[in-house]
Amino acid sequence: MTLIETIIALGLLAILSISVISLTFQIRSNAEQAVYQNTALTLAQGYMEQIRHLDYTTLRSVAQDSSSAVTLPIENGSGSAITPVSGTFFGNGVWSTETIYLDQNAAGQPTQPLTFKFRPVLTSLETVTSGVGSGVEVVIFYQTTYNFGVTRTINGSLRSVRSSVPTY
Repeated sequence: MTLIETIIALGLLAILSISVISLTFQIRSNAEQAVYQNTALTLAQGYMEQIRHLDYTTLRSVAQDSSSAVTLPIENGSGSAITPVSGTFFGNGVWSTETIYLDQNAAGQPTQPLTFKFRPVLTSLETVTSGVGSGVEVVIFYQTTYNFGVTRTINGSLRSVRSSVPTY
């Protein structure tokens, strides 16, 4: 082989190596993003279930009068009551934030923080259905922010309807 052929072969090998390394980082980033998105969705589903399992009269009163200080008695991941971002009560349309750590280092200290911000919006369906039945629509809007080399934000929502008629 001549020197020119060797240089061309090394150049092609360098381009191929850079492509493979770049692809590896992209795959890793996509996998991390999927973990954060799944965690955010799981948290939102947990809060949705807590709200859906409240007694119907509480849900209806919160949905009908969002201006009153009706507190939604739900808990965060550590078992303590939800605290609002601003204000004194956590209720209809009020934002709350918590930080979840997805991993820990060798010393046992938490790493990979995920900021989870959510707000439930409850709407009474009694005026919409015009006497057909009553119910409460529950929508949870959530926003997740995390940093894996680049700060990313994920927005989402979950929707459910709770009827005054038992469905069990």
